[in-house]
Amino acid sequence: MVLEFWFEQKCVLPTTLEIFVQSVIFVSIAVAGVHMIGLSQAPTAFLFLIGLPAIPFILKVFQCEVEIEEKKGKVFGSSVLARHYTAFRTLAAFFLGMVLAFTFWYLFLPPSNSAQLFQTQKQELKSIQGIILGQAISTADAFETIFTHNLQVLFFVVVFSIVYGAGAVFILIWNASVIGVFLGEFSKMYILSAGSTAGGALSQVTGVGVGLLGILPHGVFELLSYLAAALAGGILSAAIIRGDFKTPSFPIIVYDITKLLAWAIVFLAVGALIETYPLG
Repeated sequence: MVLEFWFEQKCVLPTTLEIFVQSVIFVSIAVAGVHMIGLSQAPTAFLFLIGLPAIPFILKVFQCEVEIEEKKGKVFGSSVLARHYTAFRTLAAFFLGMVLAFTFWYLFLPPSNSAQLFQTQKQELKSIQGIILGQAISTADAFETIFTHNLQVLFFVVVFSIVYGAGAVFILIWNASVIGVFLGEFSKMYILSAGSTAGGALSQVTGVGVGLLGILPHGVFELLSYLAAALAGGILSAAIIRGDFKTPSFPIIVYDITKLLAWAIVFLAVGALIETYPLG
């Protein structure tokens, strides 16, 4: 099997670029898949087809990381990020690759196919815009609304990770698809506002870049929060499966999980603040 290429015989972990490319391939295969089976159930089938190969791929990376970290030994003196850098890098690269792929296909698929394929994501964006822009609410209420909504997502990231190891990948896939659709929509609006009739690749890339800059300040913190939560849930799930409760490394595992969840909440609050009170 192609996905086992990196893991044959020994745990040879893929590079960041390889993980990034792999996520682009998964999304692209899913696009082809839903077109082959028809678009009537695309919104759910699309995400499922991405998660189907993604889950075992990410789990295999995590298993290899555990083997490597066991050989190194776990000590309190090293940082949490240093102990779990590989898993964090994997999730981040995979997420960014999916965002790129979703944005590309949203822009370059025929409009009718794109609208049908990403209809759920577009509804989610309209819902978010309705909450933030469509209601006359104070900035304090806006912060509470954004933070509460994102905290619910964070909760499901942790639960999915605990119950199904890399199950939080489904949440990351969903968020990546919403961001991809947002960037695609922003690119289209940018071209229209700029008066460009050609709508060439350069104009689309420029529009995506401008849209990315718009969500980058708060988006970075939200992404860090979800990645930290997914990592914490994955660590706990692995500890339960492996029966690490009576091992000398268990206190370090609890420390890592607690610290990651604390940082996840802090990052989420910072992101909500920036989104509520935009810089500049």
